[in-house]
Amino acid sequence: MTKEEQAQELLKKYINKEASPAEIAQVESWYASSAGENLPLPKEKKQEIAERVLHKLRQEMGKVEEQENLRFPFWYQTGKVAAAILLVSALGLGIWLMNRKPVVPEKLLSLSTTAKERKKIVFAEGSEIVLGPSSRLRYPARFKSLERTVSLTEGEAFFNIAHEEKRPFMVKTAEDLYTKVLGTSFRIKSYRKSNHISVAVLTGKVAVGNSRQLFGTLIKGQEISYNKVGQRAEISYTPVKTYINLKFENASLQEVARKLEYAYSIRISLNSPAISRLKCNATFNTKQNPEEILDIICSLHHLQFRKSDDHKTFNVYRK
Repeated sequence: MTKEEQAQELLKKYINKEASPAEIAQVESWYASSAGENLPLPKEKKQEIAERVLHKLRQEMGKVEEQENLRFPFWYQTGKVAAAILLVSALGLGIWLMNRKPVVPEKLLSLSTTAKERKKIVFAEGSEIVLGPSSRLRYPARFKSLERTVSLTEGEAFFNIAHEEKRPFMVKTAEDLYTKVLGTSFRIKSYRKSNHISVAVLTGKVAVGNSRQLFGTLIKGQEISYNKVGQRAEISYTPVKTYINLKFENASLQEVARKLEYAYSIRISLNSPAISRLKCNATFNTKQNPEEILDIICSLHHLQFRKSDDHKTFNVYRK
């Protein structure tokens, strides 16, 4: 807890009559020492703060019993605490003014294509974006520690996002629409001249919505179409299947399992830490079913797997 937070907590206890004699003495000492000091605030700002504090204190002090008011006149208690709070606020603001660093706006880069171009960008964490013709993408020079956000301001793009459990990837488009994922692949079309924005999922899951509501969570093979005019969203299955490569370079089986889970919306359990640490160097394609991929991986490491009746859960174990 900072010194300013400690001071605010102490003043709260004083107002609520929960302060010890020593704490009461400390608050009154603040009041006494602040009487003749020049606080680092403009006069009009001091008055504004004082008026807000006094209003709040009148509400709080109105709860005090009449006997207490007779012992300590209202204006006396209010004045003491208001001055103390004003002092703490002023000191806090003074420290902030001395220590604050200038706010540097986030540096955004831009990538655009002509009517006959396609461009690909690969980010440091492994995510890939292929920008379609007549499109424009804005993205930060460096992703933040808790999120990865880009803006597709015009056109269409294919996204193949690296999985990060604690740092979701978000794509913003027109009409305040967002697509949020942890790690998957999908395609977005968002042209200004079109009345619709579409998001089609190739692998994994994505959540699509805006600042007011979530329209839905899509899985592999589903597409959402958002009508800009009617502000309605409809989810359907994509008419044309699209496949992508799943490339692993010296990846642990734990990483491979997580990627396959998001790609196929399945659950893979590795029954020992030793299996999780095994390495994989291979390239698969989502045209293959998960059983085929797991069969190849298990044969390389002398493992076996069991699958549930619905083919949604797999348990990998050693022979």
